[in-house]
Amino acid sequence: MASLERHFAVGIAGLAGASLLTGAVTRFTGKRERARRYLMHERPDGSLVEIAVHIPPQAKRAVLFDNGMGAPQEYWDWVCNALPADMGYVRFNRPGLGLSTSNTQYGLEPHFELLQELRDTYIADLPVVLAGHSLGGYFLAAYAAQHPDAAKGVTQVVMIDATEVVSLRHSRRTEVDRWSHQRMLMEQVFAATGLSVFRPAMNTNQQYRPDINRSYRAFLANPRTWAKAYREYRDAMTYPELTSLDCPLTVITAENNIGDNTLHAGIQARLAVISDRARHHFVDGADHESILAVQPHAEEVAELIAGEPPSEGLGQSWQPSTTGRRTTEGAVERAEELA
Repeated sequence: MASLERHFAVGIAGLAGASLLTGAVTRFTGKRERARRYLMHERPDGSLVEIAVHIPPQAKRAVLFDNGMGAPQEYWDWVCNALPADMGYVRFNRPGLGLSTSNTQYGLEPHFELLQELRDTYIADLPVVLAGHSLGGYFLAAYAAQHPDAAKGVTQVVMIDATEVVSLRHSRRTEVDRWSHQRMLMEQVFAATGLSVFRPAMNTNQQYRPDINRSYRAFLANPRTWAKAYREYRDAMTYPELTSLDCPLTVITAENNIGDNTLHAGIQARLAVISDRARHHFVDGADHESILAVQPHAEEVAELIAGEPPSEGLGQSWQPSTTGRRTTEGAVERAEELA
C-alpha cells in the first residue's frame, strides 16, 4: 500500500513538474517570438510599449486599435488583414501586457496620454478611425469625448461589443461579478502552473494563423496578463458614463452572447445614443470573442471600420441581422429597467 501511494505521489509530482516546465518554456519562447515580431515604442519616461505599426506609402487614413481586457494586440490580425490598401494601422499592448513595461499609474488620463502619444508619433498627419473592442471600445470613446482636441482628425469611433460602465457598476457584488473575480484569480493560478497552455481561457478553437495562435497562447500563460485584467476590471467600475461624443460613431454588437441577449443588445443600444451621427450594427452569429477571432466576422468588422462613417443628421441607423432584429425589440427598455 505504501508503495502504491509512493508511486501515485511521484506521478502527481511528475505531472506538476511537467506542467510548470511547459508553462515556463511557452512563456520564454513566446516572449522571444514577440520581441522578434513587434516593435517597441519608447516613452518619454523610458518605459516601453509593444506596438505593431503598418503605414503603407499610399496610406490616406489609419486606424488606432485598443484591446479588450486580457487580450493581446494580435487578436486584431484578421481585421488588419482585411483593411483596404490605403488604410494603415497602429495597435499596441497596454502597459503591463505582453512586452510593454508595467507601470503604477492607472485610470483614464494615463491611458489618454498614451493614445495621444501614439497618434502624434505614428499617424499625426492622417485622418484616423478609433476602433476598440470591449473595454478598449470604452477607452477610445472616452478619449475622443474627454481628452482635449482628441476628436480632431477622427473620422469615426468604432465600439466593438464595448463595455458599458454603468451596467458594469450595477453588476458589482452580483453572481456575475463574483464569477468574474474568481475566474481572473484562477486564471493567474492556471497561468503560473502552466495549465493554461493545455487549456487556454481564450482562442480555444485556435482560429488564427499558427504563429498568431502560438503568440496568443504564450500571452495567456503569463500570470501578469490576468493580474492586469483584474486591475482593469475593478478600475472600470469607477469610470464615468459616456454621455456625449462629437464625432461619428459605429456601435458593433455580437448578436449571440452568453447570457441574456436581449439585455446585452439593449446595453449596446445605449452606447449608440451618445452621438447624433451613429449607427448600430449586429454581427450575426458572433459572440464577444469570435467577433474578432473568426475570420468572416472580423472581415465584417473591418468593412465597417473602413467604410463611410454615419452621415450628419442620420441619427441612429439600425443594421441588425435577422436574429439581431428580433433580439433588439424592447431591449433598451429592458436594459434600463434591470440597470
